[in-house]
Amino acid sequence: MVFTIKIDSLYSHILLLKMIPVSGITFWKRVCMPLTQRTAQILSTKQKELRELKWTDGEANTESGFSKLGCESAKEAWNDIKVRFPEYKDITLTFTSPDINITISIDSNNNTYAKIELKSGKAEIIPGSTIGKLDINQPTIFCLRKEGPEQTFEFRYSQYHSCIGEKDTDMFQDRTPRPFVNFNKMTGIDTPIEYIEKEKGDWVKHYANCAVFRIEEGIESSWQDTLTKIIMKKAIDEYIKKTSVEEFAKLKSELQ
Repeated sequence: MVFTIKIDSLYSHILLLKMIPVSGITFWKRVCMPLTQRTAQILSTKQKELRELKWTDGEANTESGFSKLGCESAKEAWNDIKVRFPEYKDITLTFTSPDINITISIDSNNNTYAKIELKSGKAEIIPGSTIGKLDINQPTIFCLRKEGPEQTFEFRYSQYHSCIGEKDTDMFQDRTPRPFVNFNKMTGIDTPIEYIEKEKGDWVKHYANCAVFRIEEGIESSWQDTLTKIIMKKAIDEYIKKTSVEEFAKLKSELQ
């Protein structure tokens, strides 16, 4: 199988000309997705080692073999891709458990810390982490464990914000949500993707869209659906009261 990794060569040339100062954060945003992709690719080749691990559903076995294997694969991945980033030749990466925690050393007095989240499960949709404490921009690798005469392991990767949410009718919760991680929303390891940064609270839009979708589809199985209907009606009523016919027509035309 041939794997490809997308590199923005123009950005590399700019850094080589020293027009942009190198920082740990700048570095991580540029290399995190190629590094995560290559790590997932290497993990997918280690089927024998993966079958020998002790697994538990849902989490990453943070102190066990999967995290250790992930760190070893990330180290190998960095050795593979760093030749594509000559401007970063003096930067050192250290990989440690749990998950794949990364220390980015620009020099002896300048460290930045990053992480690649590891998920695993036999199901394509598994419980995720508590969203309030999570960096939704962090890269994530999902190992799907497939049962059969000989167990096999399929990998996908993405940023966390790309893979959360079980379906279009998810209900919000009366505490900080733990949205599901959905394997099918992630990217195959042979497809390069770019880093996309989103605001910390961007995940709320998913639940807002789900709430409206449930009403539009006539799903009313919870007090949350009733609450959404009341909020929608009140918002519309208040908007109509405060908006002139001319302004309403103008805003409507902008949406078409």
